[in-house]
Amino acid sequence: MEKNDTKKKIPLWGKILIGVLAFVLLAGGGIYLAAHYFYSQMTYQSVDEEVEKHEEFFDEDENTGNLKEIDPSSIQLDSAAQADQNDDVINILLCGEEAIHDDRGRTDSIMIATINQKDNKLSLTSIMRDTYVKIPGFSDNKINAAYHNGGMKTLIETIKENFGIAVDGYVLVNFDSFEKIIDAVGGVDIELSSEEASYLNRTNYISNPSNRNVSVGMNHMNGNQALGYARVRYVNKDGNVGDFSRTLRHRTVMTAVYKKMMKKSTLELVAMIPDILPLLTTDIKKADLINYLMAGVGVREKNPKLRTLNVPIEGCYKITRVRTMSVILASPLDANVKKMHKFIYGSTLNDRDELDSGANISVGQ
Repeated sequence: MEKNDTKKKIPLWGKILIGVLAFVLLAGGGIYLAAHYFYSQMTYQSVDEEVEKHEEFFDEDENTGNLKEIDPSSIQLDSAAQADQNDDVINILLCGEEAIHDDRGRTDSIMIATINQKDNKLSLTSIMRDTYVKIPGFSDNKINAAYHNGGMKTLIETIKENFGIAVDGYVLVNFDSFEKIIDAVGGVDIELSSEEASYLNRTNYISNPSNRNVSVGMNHMNGNQALGYARVRYVNKDGNVGDFSRTLRHRTVMTAVYKKMMKKSTLELVAMIPDILPLLTTDIKKADLINYLMAGVGVREKNPKLRTLNVPIEGCYKITRVRTMSVILASPLDANVKKMHKFIYGSTLNDRDELDSGANISVGQ
């Protein structure tokens, strides 16, 4: 079976938190004053606020090929033995929600934006939505179900328990905001292959027919076009297909936005803030926001490169079928955990060659 058979339905990817990276973490000097002034425009919601637990459900994935059904009780998911945290490393959980009928939906875009002040590195770690994990208080499921089941606190606990990553705050955007964010920054430049351009022009991934005019090579895309590009999973990208290619397109768009913002002046960035901040929900308090912003500015001035990582990592996953779902097992899990920790925490791990995560996955016979 090809890797593109991991999901029956492609939800809108309007959840990429571009504005967060650009305006909260990576903006230029002086912009923190504007962030201070406009802070109240964001929706503040603490992870400790009581939220209604939703009845859990499991996807009914089609097109799963010849995948053999595995008894969920035969899959043993160990917890990471520890959650690393260091004052020199700031981790912000970036989530995109597909909300239907104003109900709490699933977070089909899950990323961790990292500011490593010791190593002077800015990083973005993507966790694939179909990754099969332990969800505290609920059945094992795809990681994108954690937020739907128990809210942001449950998602944060899920990431901590499975991967040993502690986060310092979160930012949430729903898919309706994506096009507005892209248009607010003036569009993005994306290079398309002939297969990608043909697919976008003949399908409804670009929802507005008048925008189905992309071409091979570099394209300056508006929000509607960029959303369509980010949703595509059935077209190969750099040797990747399925949810792997789609997640790669997520990071491609993020990188394009970051490059775009690097070219803008402080005044231009400040002018965009009123359009961006109202689209965000966060638990980051104003004082912390300013501190994170200044840390990001300091690192960016020393090293502007944005590094990216996809989890599960290459060669350390299995695609299988559990209940009615096609899922991705991060296997061996400890290899994924070690890679994530080295990528995120770097030299703050005291140059340990290996992290004793204790995390593992085993499938019974």
